[in-house]
Amino acid sequence: MHLTHCSPQQQAAIDEIRQLLQVSNEQLHTLVHGFEKEMDTGLANVEGQSGDLKMIPSYVTGYPTGNEKGTYLALEISGVDIYVCQVKLKGEGGKLAINQYQYEIPDDLSTGDDISILIDYVADCVSDFQRRVSGSSSSSTNKNPQTVSTHQKQSSPSDQTVYSMAISLGFAVRQTGLDRGTFIALEHGFEYPNVIGRDVVDLFQSRFQAKGLNVRIVAIANAHAYQHPATRIGIVHNIGTNCAYYEKVGNIDKSLVQQQQQQGEDLNNDMIISTEWCNFGSRRGIGHLPMNRYDHLVDGESNNQGIHIFEKMTTGMYLGEIVRQILVDLVDRQILSFQTDDDDGDCLLRTPYHFDTSYMYVCEADDDWENLEDTRVVLEEMCKVDETTQADREIVKKICELVGQRAAMLLGANIASVVKHMVERGVGLNRNSDGFAIGEVPSSFYLLMNNTGFSKNN
Repeated sequence: MHLTHCSPQQQAAIDEIRQLLQVSNEQLHTLVHGFEKEMDTGLANVEGQSGDLKMIPSYVTGYPTGNEKGTYLALEISGVDIYVCQVKLKGEGGKLAINQYQYEIPDDLSTGDDISILIDYVADCVSDFQRRVSGSSSSSTNKNPQTVSTHQKQSSPSDQTVYSMAISLGFAVRQTGLDRGTFIALEHGFEYPNVIGRDVVDLFQSRFQAKGLNVRIVAIANAHAYQHPATRIGIVHNIGTNCAYYEKVGNIDKSLVQQQQQQGEDLNNDMIISTEWCNFGSRRGIGHLPMNRYDHLVDGESNNQGIHIFEKMTTGMYLGEIVRQILVDLVDRQILSFQTDDDDGDCLLRTPYHFDTSYMYVCEADDDWENLEDTRVVLEEMCKVDETTQADREIVKKICELVGQRAAMLLGANIASVVKHMVERGVGLNRNSDGFAIGEVPSSFYLLMNNTGFSKNN
């Protein structure tokens, strides 16, 4: 991994960083088997035995066919973004039409004394959305909604029509039924003291009714399988991360099994489980994840220290901050030649979270090997550092690549663990198939699968 313009001292520093960010085959095995153990612990839900993974049952069993029909609403809260959707299922093998709008939660609503204030804002967004899809010219001017995508204009809903809605929240929820669940924790900087332990659907439904919305919440759910009936695993990996997969009802904790038996549920049926894998690697003394000193800095300076370690090592919320911590260290050690302590105080590299994860992509994709111009723009114009050398830019580009590659390997290891768990238990396999489909995935994922005893054809 020789960098063309680097001095021996700079090259040695990069080799050190590479070692810190490298994930060995032995570590991959530890990750895969450790994740499987955490899955089993979470599924067992034995009192007094806590693990990293909550393994929350969704109470959704079976698989869609792609022939279902109807018009439904969906609400997703992801970080500070709110997405409201109207989905018309047309059947015909998964055809659908979508109207979707995006809203942003203001900073002053991320904390407070009463969660109802935030939910009232969400209700206003839903109301604004319904006016938009009904063709009304009126809209909420203080929400600044942004159209994300509109595939087909929907017909105007009747004032008397009550629409079924599914909600998906970026908060930890302990589900106790398809439309029942209690808040376990708030994340991504949200803090309301009166929310923990309260029922999600009751909170949202009561505020929606107070606002006069013609909406009935029928499910706490995530869905992708309508258009792709072979889907067995769903993953969200962006600002935050989570994974849901199918599990045999009979493998879930005893109290739920007894409940399902009483309701006549076949224990061989498959139920969607939310792993809440963002928290993997968080228990002290277990050491599933290969954390280094930069990871500990990011965790220690976060507003949720000691939890969500997997999220902090792999997602868009934190990857740019890992790079920034490394760059600041290399500046302090005079490995990088540019200065960050200017007299005017304009330099932003020492500002936490200013090196956005999107900058990593720009640097990684910079193929102007003569000048690395895009990398220069990120450093000198976006981060306001002093003039950079070609060697500086090479180092920054390489660090972005190393941090990104490690994140991909850790994510791949978790995916491999879930797939291995399902295959060994026969989950998601129909009677006429020797396996189930995995969509387009990077070649490194197949390397991980081979390292854990599976072949690409399984």
